[in-house]
Amino acid sequence: MGDPRELPELSEDKTEPFSQTEIQARLDRSRREELTATTSAIPLDHFAVPPDEHIRILLRPLAPGRALREHPSVRQVDLLAAGAEGEDAALHTVLAVCQTAQDVNFPVQISRVRCPLYYDPAHDHIVLSNSCDVPFLLSRVSQDPDRIAGPPRPIQIDPRAKKVLAPGTWRITLGDTDLLDFRLLERPSVLLRRRSPSASSSDASEVSELVKSTGKRSFVAGDDDYTSPEKRRRPSALGPDRDKDQVVVFMPTKAEGEGKQVAQYTGHPLLDLMPEETLEVPPGRAIVGYTITKKKPIASTSSASVFTAEYSGAPGTYIVAKVLNTTLSSKTEASEAMIAKRVIQQAETWLSELRNHAKLKHDNIVQLHGGDARYLAIYMESIEGRDLSTKHVWRAVRTDLFTGDRADAIRILKDLSCALKYLHGLALQHNDIKPGNVLYSRERGAVLCDLGLSTMQGARVGGGTPWYVGPELIRGVGNKDDTGRGPPSDIWALGVLMLYILGKISWPDIRGHRDHPRYLFWLLAEANDLSKQAPMRMQTWLTEVRNVRAGLDVHDRLERLVHGMLTPNPKERPTAAEILRELKGEVVVVGA
Repeated sequence: MGDPRELPELSEDKTEPFSQTEIQARLDRSRREELTATTSAIPLDHFAVPPDEHIRILLRPLAPGRALREHPSVRQVDLLAAGAEGEDAALHTVLAVCQTAQDVNFPVQISRVRCPLYYDPAHDHIVLSNSCDVPFLLSRVSQDPDRIAGPPRPIQIDPRAKKVLAPGTWRITLGDTDLLDFRLLERPSVLLRRRSPSASSSDASEVSELVKSTGKRSFVAGDDDYTSPEKRRRPSALGPDRDKDQVVVFMPTKAEGEGKQVAQYTGHPLLDLMPEETLEVPPGRAIVGYTITKKKPIASTSSASVFTAEYSGAPGTYIVAKVLNTTLSSKTEASEAMIAKRVIQQAETWLSELRNHAKLKHDNIVQLHGGDARYLAIYMESIEGRDLSTKHVWRAVRTDLFTGDRADAIRILKDLSCALKYLHGLALQHNDIKPGNVLYSRERGAVLCDLGLSTMQGARVGGGTPWYVGPELIRGVGNKDDTGRGPPSDIWALGVLMLYILGKISWPDIRGHRDHPRYLFWLLAEANDLSKQAPMRMQTWLTEVRNVRAGLDVHDRLERLVHGMLTPNPKERPTAAEILRELKGEVVVVGA
């Protein structure tokens, strides 16, 4: 079925009476054509856009009768032409796109062209992806000489091709027809303030620092000796008030004396936050404002940063913020294709995780408080427990073995089986069950987190952690191709996790460290590529798991269950519900 928001095609030679829907469609189309006609003399680059409008894209359909498909983020705004005075200072109505907390992209759809524009929270550029089956031309048509070098050259964008677009005005042409002009705007500038324990309430409102950031300020996971913000910022950014309260905001205020130009900010506001700094998201049309204050880092990888925070959306408690990073490593010589792929991949990952997580409410799955597409951020419940791979807590330093006892093992298996029964009952699968994604304390029990790779059952699964993916990934073993992972694959991963919990193997992930004496790592995407080492390495690991499985005591209820979870044929593995029924007679007395 088509999108109900798409306007019906109307025939001029129709003799029957028009319906009210058709009449309204004609009026809407006429209005859009009128807007195009009245503003066509003014280049999109010449409109002055107030920063508090939260506008990221201006739009101008060019071809009569070729309307943009309607979208909730598109609205009409009245703008002045920049520098217009006297009689020329008239308001012109144009179409504008405001990125909301739910939008990772703006789906441009006009005529046969479909090309979503993906926002990058860490840069001013936007990534265009041609998702239709026809090529089209893309031209730079900015009128400002500072925005373009030399005459604009049309670029052919083939189906499935991607293009990184800098701020300015661009034109889409299909065949000989110019369809659309769109202007990309830079992200608004920001101000930074930092809260100091000694700062007075009067200090809190003062602007203490203007920052021009060129990249993420990172930390070493597990290092409590954080480098001070002063050492991590450009020396020119530091002023005499650097110890006063600092709050990240998006734009200079309009108060008297505070409207001066602010240095352009090129980093990611949330990823660049230091402990005790606050991001204040101002409210706007269809945008709910909020504040988030960073507390302590939890983990940082090339893909995401996780930290505890105070969040106005969940007052009175700490939350955990997970922020995806679209920037490639500085060590990587990134091509335009790599940059575009990274932005789109992270945006789609965020969207999938948030949508799937929003469906869940279970004591053994971390609770969702909210999220923000503008930063690819997800705000979750903070659990009073550490993950099962944490050194000195649940993992021995020298042996990398689990340090809990049998009661812990029973509690963990029960809790995770409850979570998976609930998840699978909603036709979802987690796809990344492992010790690092399970938070555990003897008071709360086991809580499953990180749904970044979760999918609906039957969807293609491309990710995961190598040591926890079952033999069904390999063609011909329990399935016909490499897309056959489903709920039984979650059960296999739980079985490998339980081998670690029962002390049968050390923490599997340690094998991925290159200095490990038994180093073993492979890429899941290459598991069926016989020209690579991945198939051999995966078979080596599966053989190790099979040998450990053979040594389990099938007369022990717990070990017998794990033995069944690691059955090579996914169809013969127990379900989460069957595991719970088997465990019904087990008594859990943790901490005894």
